[in-house]
Amino acid sequence: MNPFTTTLKGRYDSIRISKDPELRRRELLDIAEQLFLEKGYQKTRVKDIVKKADVSQGTFYYYFPSKEGILDEITDKYINIIIESMEEISKKDNLNALEKLVKIFQFSLSFRKDTRSIMQYIHDEKNLHLHRKFEERIPVETVEPLAHIFKQGVREGIFNTPYPEEAARAFNGITAMVLQGIDSANHNSDEFKRKFMAIFDFIERILGTPPGSILNAFLKND
Repeated sequence: MNPFTTTLKGRYDSIRISKDPELRRRELLDIAEQLFLEKGYQKTRVKDIVKKADVSQGTFYYYFPSKEGILDEITDKYINIIIESMEEISKKDNLNALEKLVKIFQFSLSFRKDTRSIMQYIHDEKNLHLHRKFEERIPVETVEPLAHIFKQGVREGIFNTPYPEEAARAFNGITAMVLQGIDSANHNSDEFKRKFMAIFDFIERILGTPPGSILNAFLKND
């Protein structure tokens, strides 16, 4: 390489390194997530990430301690998306409680489908620390938006329960238990459909709604 080319390369590298650190970090996070979804977490290597980002491995390790570290942050991102989406749905003024509940089910299905390859790995028994993050945050931080929806439903005469907050906790417990291992199932399979049918049935009983009311509302808006 001639001296002129070397000088240009040095200047180019310095420009890349001077990129806003938070933007660079987010770029690496987004690229890693994209590759994890496309290739699978285990088949994606750090050198795949840095190649696509056009940075050195040293740059990657400046922001993240390892490939596992970047997955840990993606896990936090997914948890925040779930919580924030449920809060946003619960505050919609143009929907009744049943419509909001249907929106939550629709979001859950869409999110699981879009992030399936990563979620499947996160919930693998070998990754208990990642799975535990979901168990520790989501059941606690989604009680409030769910209880808000259930209280609205009681006022509207759609739901009939004197215990909306407890119903919200039961909702989280039941869905977590019934959907355990669902990320590895085919979303068009009978097993997948049966699990969601069971959830609809259980939640209808808890909320005191007529049999089939939540299921019919879901199918109507599917």
